[in-house]
Amino acid sequence: MAKQNIVIVGNKLLKNLNLCKAIDSFDKIFRCNLATVGLNNGVNFGSLAMCQHVYDRFVANPKDKSEIMDLYGPEYEDNYLSEWFDFFQKNKDNFEEVFHLDETQNNSFNKILTEYGCPFIFDSMPTTGYSLVMSCLRDFKKNYNIFVSNFTIDQEETRESLGVTESQTYQDNFGASCHSFKRESEILRWLHKNKIIDASLCLLNDNEKMSLNKEISVNKNKDDLKVSDFISNLINNI
Repeated sequence: MAKQNIVIVGNKLLKNLNLCKAIDSFDKIFRCNLATVGLNNGVNFGSLAMCQHVYDRFVANPKDKSEIMDLYGPEYEDNYLSEWFDFFQKNKDNFEEVFHLDETQNNSFNKILTEYGCPFIFDSMPTTGYSLVMSCLRDFKKNYNIFVSNFTIDQEETRESLGVTESQTYQDNFGASCHSFKRESEILRWLHKNKIIDASLCLLNDNEKMSLNKEISVNKNKDDLKVSDFISNLINNI
């Protein structure tokens, strides 16, 4: 029986490149935390993984909007946070599943990486997106091909997420944080280069045309990452 395909969609905003048809063609879709659907990142909801505090405040012990605005105001832009609160209340039942993903599984995830021969391991708590990547490797690799989209893969690029304030973005990338964006990027690049997962959708240029201009999309001085034939054919045929 042929493997099916999973795509894990991060929260990097694509301003021009429309991947809706590509993402919606996958058999399973996973999204993370305060994910918005339909912003060049597919219109099918799929399943939504949440870290502990997000799941607790939106699902297990839901807070009202004013409490959410107070709790996440320093991290998220007011308009985005307010609109996402309304979006989630209206659409939470449209997700196939909304679930808490335990992000404190460093040892388990690092064991998986070591078994694959990866020279990098998590040296801090993985973000929800990377916890989802590792969980899929552990739970679904046997029966599914695993793809990643809307993640920042270029090590020279500042990692930004939808709705997150400039100050929080700076803190997450360059200040003290419970996550290591640099290490996560190293792991993603290695997993892609060694064909354990396929992060080709993260290599595409965010321009008006669906270009496979790999020289611009990939820092070839680092790892010489390439777009897979599968993704090249998918993009060229939608």
